[in-house]
Amino acid sequence: MKGTIFAVALNHRSQLDAWRNAFQQAPYKTLPKTPVWFIKPRNTVIGNGETIPYPKDETVQSGATVALIVDKTAHKVAAEEAAAYIAGYALANDVSLPEESFYRPAIKAKCRDGFCPIGALATPSNVDELIIITEINGREADSWNTADLQRSSAELLSALSEFATLKPGDAILIGTPHNRVPLRPGDRVRILAEGFPTLENPVVAEGELA
Repeated sequence: MKGTIFAVALNHRSQLDAWRNAFQQAPYKTLPKTPVWFIKPRNTVIGNGETIPYPKDETVQSGATVALIVDKTAHKVAAEEAAAYIAGYALANDVSLPEESFYRPAIKAKCRDGFCPIGALATPSNVDELIIITEINGREADSWNTADLQRSSAELLSALSEFATLKPGDAILIGTPHNRVPLRPGDRVRILAEGFPTLENPVVAEGELA
């Protein structure tokens, strides 16, 4: 990936349900009315087959999703025009420590080395009703459907381009369910979806990396 990786939190209905009570408390006292964005910096990005480092004394979770890849400069793009600005999509893994709060940026949870595997570009006909499967060591551990997202990929591109000019090669991770798949050192995590090349990465304890 040569661009910036943007990602959206709380875009899956299960996440909103899980955090609903917390968001009724101060300082917000209401659910977010616009997308909640964060960035996965370049140190997080790895490719298919590369190693996900597992930090000592932490809990690490896999978040299978799809990355929308921007094709051309996009600024204030309407959702109905978004398809013209999309080069394609790739399977991605928003690896994370558990979120403890959305009151401040989750840099420690989201921005660690190797915490954003991204696969090869694909051009599926539809990503808004896509089943994404996570396998751990060859066994299915999770499956979810992008139809359960609050905002479609086109709506996300439109919302982000309203205030940030997107450039070719930028990517948008479109969201994950609340329940993530726990990882352990020695695991092999594989993400699959129809029409996409498989994304597979080994998990290795940081102290054992060469």
